[in-house]
Amino acid sequence: MRNKTKGEIMKLSELVNEVNNEQELLQLCDKLCEDLLKEHLKQYPTLTEYSYEYETRGRKYIKVIQNSGNQRSVWGFINKKEFKKGSTGITFRSGDVLKAAGWGTPALNAPRGNLFDGYDIFGMRKYGPDYLK
Repeated sequence: MRNKTKGEIMKLSELVNEVNNEQELLQLCDKLCEDLLKEHLKQYPTLTEYSYEYETRGRKYIKVIQNSGNQRSVWGFINKKEFKKGSTGITFRSGDVLKAAGWGTPALNAPRGNLFDGYDIFGMRKYGPDYLK
C-alpha cells in the first residue's frame, strides 16, 4: 500500500468540504421552499394549489420552481459553486440567489442574496428574487 501525497490528501479534504457544502445548500433550499409556501399561504389563504420545489440536475445551478395547479414557472436559481464572471468581474458565491432570465438560465448581472447569509422573504418575494435597486 502506497502513501498518499499531500496533493491527494488535500483533494480528498476538498471533496469532503464540497459534499458537506452541497448537503447544507440542499437543506437551505428545502427551507427556502417552505418559507415561500408559508408566505404565499399567509397572503393568499384560499389559493392552496401552490407548491415550491427545486431541481439539481445542472452542474452550476439549482432551479427553484413554483407550481400553481397545472402550471410551472421558474422562481429563481441558486448558485452551487463559486465562480467569477469574466466580462464583469462579478464573483458569484455558493448559495447566491439569482433571478431567472428564462426557464433554464439565470440572470448573471448580480446576485439577489445568499442562502448561507440568511434572507428576508420580502427581499426574495414569493414570485422571484427581488429586482436590483
